[in-house]
Amino acid sequence: KTTWQRALPMFPSLELSAVVPAFAESKAVARGLPSRWLRKEDQSDKDFRHSLCLNRLCTDLTSRDPDIRQKAAESLEHLSKGDSFASALASNLQPALRGLKPAENGPVKLAILGALRSIAEKGHAISVALHGSVLLPCFKDQDILVQRKVSALYRVLAEEGAASMVAQDVKSIMHCFQATQASGVPLAAPLDALSAIAVAGEGLAVASVIEPLLTSLKDCRPKIRMSACTTLGAIASGGARELLGSLGLCAEAEGHGQATLFEMLVCTALDDSDDSVRLEAADALRCLPEADPDTCDETRQRFPQLVQRLRAKRHGERRGRKGEAFKMISDAMGMTGEFGQTKTSLEGTLCAICQEPFPINNGWCPAGDPQTLHCGHTFHEKCCSGWFSWVKRCGRIPSCPVCRATGHHVDA
Repeated sequence: KTTWQRALPMFPSLELSAVVPAFAESKAVARGLPSRWLRKEDQSDKDFRHSLCLNRLCTDLTSRDPDIRQKAAESLEHLSKGDSFASALASNLQPALRGLKPAENGPVKLAILGALRSIAEKGHAISVALHGSVLLPCFKDQDILVQRKVSALYRVLAEEGAASMVAQDVKSIMHCFQATQASGVPLAAPLDALSAIAVAGEGLAVASVIEPLLTSLKDCRPKIRMSACTTLGAIASGGARELLGSLGLCAEAEGHGQATLFEMLVCTALDDSDDSVRLEAADALRCLPEADPDTCDETRQRFPQLVQRLRAKRHGERRGRKGEAFKMISDAMGMTGEFGQTKTSLEGTLCAICQEPFPINNGWCPAGDPQTLHCGHTFHEKCCSGWFSWVKRCGRIPSCPVCRATGHHVDA
């Protein structure tokens, strides 16, 4: 059969002339693809068809058969990926939200949340955010996948322009994170949602739950620590910068007693075992008022112990991500010139140990970067480390190989 002959059974009430107009005017063979004529339909007809389909699926969501409800929810999730159906669903969300009842099965809730995310990404975030009261119970759901899904939905809502509407739910989002953390399977999705809300300009609202964030900096999972650092930076850049700077002694830093938020982030950026966490912490502290270039002198006077730690760390590993985090901290405290002047002032000079030149302009050298001791003498990193290792094996006091000055802290 031809294409139009196969299509006729789909429209039993239509005459042939209504489907293929060319046959009504003449008996000549119609040219072109009949499927093009069949696909042409008025926009009102399309909206009516979507309305009928939506009503049928929403009716199935009230069925007593769980399989029917699940199939209806999955169909809604699939159809919502289309622009026209997403618009139809956004204009009448209330029937579809029946699938988020607390007693509903997990797969149904996941499919409905997926449909809501799809329509939010298509420009209907405000319509979804208006039903926040229906979404909130999902944060307390027993299924951790539902908690993750609704957290991801809130992140999308904040990114799509509804941050001011969902900012009132930050405590529920943080409660969801704390509940998963207490269960031993913490989710990073709630923290990502808080970060998106803060970045969208609601930093003050997210700052109301900052205490659990500070506790998360000590979590044993790098992903959680990294998300906590990201959220703290987002709070500062989202309008709560001065508030974070006025926290004072806000928490207890591991091994350092009570410390300010700036001190905690610096210690995390210097001491954390994960390089990604170090970078996030260094990036977050740059958003704090202590990192303002106009107040760097005051910051160094206020935190002399951090200055000493940075000066001690300059003799350690400063390549790769560790070196990048160290540079970001140095910039935040206005100490870049102190640590970066060696390479430019050492041009044409030789290491006193190996008698080889120093790398210039970030060039590579097999003996490593220049290492300047407290006495002011500079050597290659590997040369300096080898010297102190030899001195240690000989049982002597570590000292400079040129002037014999002591009191240096170089890892051998």
